[in-house]
Amino acid sequence: ILSFSEGSSNTHLSLESMSSSGFLTMLSVSATAAGAKMVCTINLCLLFSLGS
Repeated sequence: ILSFSEGSSNTHLSLESMSSSGFLTMLSVSATAAGAKMVCTINLCLLFSLGS
């Protein structure tokens, strides 16, 4: 009984760590995408202001 409860808690912990790492990955990807969008927008603004 003890070994079974230990195994289930270990599985639960690994599932939790997997989901949290996936959430962090999603956050970093969205942050990177937002940063790239911002850099592109700033570059476009600079180009337009310099061109005009």
